[in-house]
Amino acid sequence: MTITDLGALGELFSSVLTLVTLVYLAVQVRLNTAQQKLEELISIQHGQNEVIRQLHDPRIFGGYVRTAADRNPTIEDRGTTFAWVVQYLNHFQVVHELYRKGSLDEEQYQLWAGFAVAIVAPPGVRRWWGEEDGRLAFHSGVRDFIDRRLQDPENPPVPLTEMWQQFSGDAWEAARPEVGGARYSEPR
Repeated sequence: MTITDLGALGELFSSVLTLVTLVYLAVQVRLNTAQQKLEELISIQHGQNEVIRQLHDPRIFGGYVRTAADRNPTIEDRGTTFAWVVQYLNHFQVVHELYRKGSLDEEQYQLWAGFAVAIVAPPGVRRWWGEEDGRLAFHSGVRDFIDRRLQDPENPPVPLTEMWQQFSGDAWEAARPEVGGARYSEPR
């Protein structure tokens, strides 16, 4: 074997190693991307769970139900409701941005998007969103998305208060009798 033959063999070996290295790196990038998307999904779910967990507080839950149903909510009801709605929709803004950048698939996004719209759809929250400019607390992509969904005559959103019975103003009032002739209020 001549020195030229050895040089050609070395180049071939080097090319094969380079190809193997590139394939290995491509696989690693793909695995890393999949892991990153999974971690984003887990993080989103943790955030969702944390915001929803707050509904265990009867002041937040009852305030939301009374405000959403537009049944003479107190200023405290409205304050706790809109603080909770802002917190949830801030969480949704992250979801919206991840979807826009391609980190979430359509089905995952539509699940969270539908819930965000359902939270805003009841009359008392919807009034805050539109007439009281609550919508201005969110970036334009989220505002435009929720506005389109709220105004869709062919597929109107189902308000959270109609989605599950426990969010119904009627169910809440029936479960909270008047105390001493006055409207029941949760303990502080």
